[in-house]
Amino acid sequence: MEENFISRLGQYMAYAGLNDNKVTIQCGLSIGAINSARKRNMGLSYENIAKLLRVYKDLNARWLLTGEGEMLSTIESATDTELSSFLKNQNKELQDKVERLNRELGDLQRQIYELKKGNALQGITAENADAESFSLAK
Repeated sequence: MEENFISRLGQYMAYAGLNDNKVTIQCGLSIGAINSARKRNMGLSYENIAKLLRVYKDLNARWLLTGEGEMLSTIESATDTELSSFLKNQNKELQDKVERLNRELGDLQRQIYELKKGNALQGITAENADAESFSLAK
């Protein structure tokens, strides 16, 4: 299958975790514009492409229009780089915290299991003690 504008847009949407509805809302496109272009295997209007590129700044316009180059724009501003670095650090910290909490949860579940097992044994012992005190044990 030959790659065209709409298939490249689909690749970017898959990469970015987007669907037609999200793109339509975020970019202010008319409802059904993307689906219609996909069905016709055509592109979008200049105005709609401009809206896409204004919202998705990491999307390489040259690649989207011609297929040349990389999907993502390599030009990042300093603030984008700083934000990206900050978010990566935050993500790492949160992942570490989730791992720690999962370990704690596992430890607590083992403790609960041991307590339940101990309570069950105490219950059996108590039943046997009651039976012996009433001379019911044989």
